Amino acid sequence: MSLSVCTECLARLRLSSKPSILSPATASVAISQTSLFHSSAAQHASIIKKKAPPQLKGPRRSQGVRLKKKAREKITLPAVGERRALRRRIIISNTNALEVKEMEDLSAQNAVLEESSNQVLGLSGPILDQLRDCEAFKRTQNWNMFRRPATLIRSETLDVARTMEQVAPGQTAKLFLTGERQSGKSILLLQAMYLAFLKDWIVINIPEAQDFVNNTSAYGPLRSQSAEGEEQSNAEQLYIQPGLAKALLHRLAYSNEAVLKSLKLNHQHPGFLRVKPTSSISDLALIGAQEQTLAVPVWEAVWKELNTPGQDPRPPILLTVDSVDHWMGPSKYRSAEFEVIHAQQFTLVKQLTELFFSEGKTPLAHGGMMMMSTSGSNKPGFPSFGMLIEQFRARDKGVDPSSSAFPVPQPYSKTDTRVTGLFSKNAGVRFMDVNGSTVSESKALLEYFARSGLLHRGVTDHVVNQLRALSSGGVMGELARLGRRVTA
Repeated sequence: MSLSVCTECLARLRLSSKPSILSPATASVAISQTSLFHSSAAQHASIIKKKAPPQLKGPRRSQGVRLKKKAREKITLPAVGERRALRRRIIISNTNALEVKEMEDLSAQNAVLEESSNQVLGLSGPILDQLRDCEAFKRTQNWNMFRRPATLIRSETLDVARTMEQVAPGQTAKLFLTGERQSGKSILLLQAMYLAFLKDWIVINIPEAQDFVNNTSAYGPLRSQSAEGEEQSNAEQLYIQPGLAKALLHRLAYSNEAVLKSLKLNHQHPGFLRVKPTSSISDLALIGAQEQTLAVPVWEAVWKELNTPGQDPRPPILLTVDSVDHWMGPSKYRSAEFEVIHAQQFTLVKQLTELFFSEGKTPLAHGGMMMMSTSGSNKPGFPSFGMLIEQFRARDKGVDPSSSAFPVPQPYSKTDTRVTGLFSKNAGVRFMDVNGSTVSESKALLEYFARSGLLHRGVTDHVVNQLRALSSGGVMGELARLGRRVTA
């Protein structure tokens, strides 16, 4: 069979690397067999396998949108004791208040003068730190409303100052303050502490007697042994409070630091207290103020140094107790048998109460003054203590205890013998009723409010009488509350 193409023409054909021009029909086939991203032909590529469905393991879960949780901010907790310090802080000055010019400071000299009565006198700066350390200020006394701390000199203030001035060495004066609510009893205790610091006395202050009985501090039974070494079964069980003893030593050591550092030890003390013979009373008190387990024996050692005669003389002591009502009845504590513990079963309470109501005229060996005050704002209901107050007042009025006019408990009533027994041991106790202020004292206080920028109206006799009527006859707390609210 003959070919249509000659052999010469067939030999003339050559294979070329250049792409030939194809028809549109053949171009689509060539494009489909050519890869744009690989040098191999499309038919040599591996076959794409179909993805296998995921194998579910466990229970089926929702396929919703999962949002990434925000990282929690780490909150820094306050330091130990910071919240308590913030809650109990007391501000005694206010830079926004007007400055009262030409106001004198209270001193040991003008405190006994009659001219100082019905005047507002300032408290000097160096003594303020000592008053803070012994916790003489209270939050309910409006110190944060004035430019600087100041106090009104009342007739009771002159009485206390003159009593302190007349105390002879080795003698002890006893004052028991009573009165209605917000009448100024705590302020009178503060004024006495201020004058005692000016005289370089040693001040021992119990700012709130309720802390000893409201079941908020550690306590434990006192181990008492007889001379033969056997425990006394018939004696009343006493209890110690190391935490409150530590707080008492802390106030004593820091508020009287300058005086206690100058007093050397006169007596020997147990070796576990680690006291050197050349140490001062301040060093001894700081041991108990820093270590609670040693607070009770350290307090006994400090009291022995202050109240027992020795080689070196000691300065007089001012002992103040506020809200003493809470010490005259059962406490919130319970014994191991779940019996109610009476307040007089605590060693500190019993020691200070018997010291105040002791029969001796000189309970303080080196002299001084003891003041106890009742509470009107937080008064517990102890009928035996109320009867004791009535008996004291009747005795001061000259009523004979054997007379029918002398107050006695009601028949078939249950009396507290621990409290009523104090009447027979009340030698030298003088009662002072602190009630409403006089017209002159009320006017002096309102004028001080006006000069400080709190009272926006003139202090006239009509205004004074009006505010005195609204404050139950010039009760200091009510008068101060009204004086800072009245506007023009």
